[in-house]
Amino acid sequence: RRDPMPADADIADVDDDACAFDALDDGLAWSLGFLERVPEDEAYALTRHYFPSKCGGAPAWLDPVRVPYASQLVSAKGDKLDFLLQVYAAVECEEPSAFHRTVFVFVNASGGETHARGGCRAFRSQLPRENAYYAIDPLPEGMRGHALDVELDTVRKARCDRWDVTASEAAATLRAPTRTYPEYELVVENEERATDPTEGMQIIEDNVGDDMTADDLDEIEADVYDKDNEQLATFHVMLKSDPDQVLRYCYDDGAKPLWPSVTHAPNEDNIPCCERCGAPRKFEFQILPTIISKLDVDAESDYALDFGSIAVYTCSKSCAPIECDEASQKSGAYAEEYVLVHPPLNQ
Repeated sequence: RRDPMPADADIADVDDDACAFDALDDGLAWSLGFLERVPEDEAYALTRHYFPSKCGGAPAWLDPVRVPYASQLVSAKGDKLDFLLQVYAAVECEEPSAFHRTVFVFVNASGGETHARGGCRAFRSQLPRENAYYAIDPLPEGMRGHALDVELDTVRKARCDRWDVTASEAAATLRAPTRTYPEYELVVENEERATDPTEGMQIIEDNVGDDMTADDLDEIEADVYDKDNEQLATFHVMLKSDPDQVLRYCYDDGAKPLWPSVTHAPNEDNIPCCERCGAPRKFEFQILPTIISKLDVDAESDYALDFGSIAVYTCSKSCAPIECDEASQKSGAYAEEYVLVHPPLNQ
């Protein structure tokens, strides 16, 4: 198994004199996320006691009691959001409550709604090393963690019990069963990039698919295509070097997502500061559309999950949790962060 994640609707502007392939040579160290099935006898590794990075299934809540309210896990239109993935990523900061730190991402499963307002939401949760739920030292491999006592579990379920309801219980209470995606472990490797942009072009030439022909590439190299096609070629270079990657992570200053187009790229110029502490937000990770093929969705359906890319921006100070606002139904243990979504490439 690979190492855990390391610690540490406007048009975007583009420099007409810059080659799109320069975007791949930012000098930063990126980590790539991949999905791997976990054997049934090792399923314990995806429970909250092992601080997993994972995709699909039910959220492995870091703070298992003060979870987000069900009313927070909806789009601006009120559609329920499905759990997509979570990234356990401790970062270097002065905040003692960030010893354990996980970012959770939820999406609207309808392809036409994921990039709409509130169609994708991210929540950051963190705990100090000494806390009420986990021992200071990690569990030995294979050991099961303790479940919450009845009182605490009742508190949690009063906030959100969507992933506790079985199909039979949903039918008995006239509730729609909660949809879950296939469950994977999200594992990581350091990216190894070609230092010469022509090597990246060769990667594409050696892996020409139905969506990009050799003639297309010739036109791009001849600067016949416009910036969108040049940008898409760059995006293909990034994907072709590691075609199974589903996530790109870099917490370094200056890191930014690579979008698949220029015309439809979200505007990154006005990322709002953290609503809790006022600190600037910074880019943390990007979810790639390659993840969709792993989720057993019907690609032919107009209502299937679809997006061009998702970028998550988090508080640069990883500010501490606050008291929950019971009246407004907002969890103080899960800070909502900022998300940008590129629409599907076929739109």
